[in-house]
Amino acid sequence: MAAARQEFAAHGYAGTSNRSIAEAAGLTHTAIYNHFSSKAGLFTAVFAEAQDLLIAELERAESTPRNGPLLPGALLDAIGVLRANDHTYVDFLASMYVEVRRHPELEVVFTQGPRFGVFDVIRRLAGTTADTAGDDAATWFWIVFAIGLAQFSTLSDEDTFATTIDAFRDRFGDLANGGS
Repeated sequence: MAAARQEFAAHGYAGTSNRSIAEAAGLTHTAIYNHFSSKAGLFTAVFAEAQDLLIAELERAESTPRNGPLLPGALLDAIGVLRANDHTYVDFLASMYVEVRRHPELEVVFTQGPRFGVFDVIRRLAGTTADTAGDDAATWFWIVFAIGLAQFSTLSDEDTFATTIDAFRDRFGDLANGGS
């Protein structure tokens, strides 16, 4: 999974083969098929893993006492933690939505399957509920914010990212810091 995430993040879906993933993992390319029936299945599993880590970080932020709104502070914190642990998580998240649009075999998985859990967590953090599910504008706003943050993380070096996040927190104060 780590080798697949690194390869997809570095080379995109089309530029990554099961052979290159296997080589990066120190396996034979046929070994991948013992666990995943296709490259699309492996890509989906990598997304699920990255999403689960993002959800865990968002829920950690949610459980931290704050005096103000959870967003955008929780997203800033979560992306920062994932980036610090292994930047390829954020690099993958930044590119995966574009990859889904480019490749029909991925689009089918992501548009016809169950909605991924990160949507519901962001909805909850945004303060919307299942009762307002028809009005997901706030949820989509924060998803777009998170994607943009991930893309900026991918494009910037460590110092530029940290300086920009600090400037954002300074500019937006309590909103970006959860009131703390």
